[in-house]
Amino acid sequence: MEAMTARFMQQVLLNAASMGGLFQDLDVQAMDTLIGAAGMVPFDDDAVVFEEGSIGDLMYVIVSGKMEVYRKDALGGEVRLAVLGEGDVFGEMAILEHVRRTASVRALGPSITLSLSRQALARHPDLTLQLYRNIARMLSRRLRLTTDELLSHETQARIRQERGEA
Repeated sequence: MEAMTARFMQQVLLNAASMGGLFQDLDVQAMDTLIGAAGMVPFDDDAVVFEEGSIGDLMYVIVSGKMEVYRKDALGGEVRLAVLGEGDVFGEMAILEHVRRTASVRALGPSITLSLSRQALARHPDLTLQLYRNIARMLSRRLRLTTDELLSHETQARIRQERGEA
């Protein structure tokens, strides 16, 4: 298992630049520190990573596979919020602040993630500062996309209302 983990971590290091925004502007030394602070967490198909309302202190980076982010609606049904793939990050709010999880996440097929804990990052303040900057960029991008989507839905609803459609 140790040899497999070492090979896996080396692969992450080699592919970090293509894995997404969390690794933006990190040099080789920072990546090495990050990988040393991270854990490898595999998930089987349909495995729940965490549930909405749970307390957590881990964030995850998808190395392979896909994850589904979902919430329960007022009637108890599941509403899919996103499907995430390689390089995507989830659970980052648990690193930034002590709040309950705002959504549930489960694996869509076998998946491998890197996990980073708040405590592990606290031991590397310079790296943490870089990661927080990159997380802020990712959250800003998500907020812009959500705002655009809400505006589009509102515009479509207004057009239907003006046309007399229900």
